[in-house]
Amino acid sequence: MKFKGIPMEGTLQSFTLKLKAKGYVPLGTKDGVSVLKGEFAGYKNCHIYAVADKSGMICRVCVEFPKMDKWADLESCYSSYKDMLTEKYGEPKVCVEKFQNEYVEDDNNRMYEVKFDRCKYYCVFVCKNGDITLEITQQNLDCYVQLSYYDKANQDKLRQNTMEDL
Repeated sequence: MKFKGIPMEGTLQSFTLKLKAKGYVPLGTKDGVSVLKGEFAGYKNCHIYAVADKSGMICRVCVEFPKMDKWADLESCYSSYKDMLTEKYGEPKVCVEKFQNEYVEDDNNRMYEVKFDRCKYYCVFVCKNGDITLEITQQNLDCYVQLSYYDKANQDKLRQNTMEDL
């Protein structure tokens, strides 16, 4: 799996340096997660999270788009990237787009549902080299779209290491 043309392999440190060379600004590393900031697919000020497994090898990259205060903006961003991912990778293997309260009638109520984690909007694209997940999510009442890349080879290694622990 590649992220921004960079193979998702090697150590967290080496992968972070490659992202830095692409123009991303490192903000710090803690507990196996390197955080960077920069532009992604037309959105400025995105946060990029490069995640390492327990051996220090890169296994996942998440893009957190800027926070959005309106449901229409969240849905537009999500739908736009869903359409592009579908065009590139085919129909998602999993797609859930619903609110816990099925009678949500306006955008203010939709945002309320997102803020309190009662909105499930995500899709999973299964690719040859890994999976890509697109979702509308929140943290500390900030709502945003997140795109996550999971490398299959590294996920398989992580699973094998976990199996050996059992």
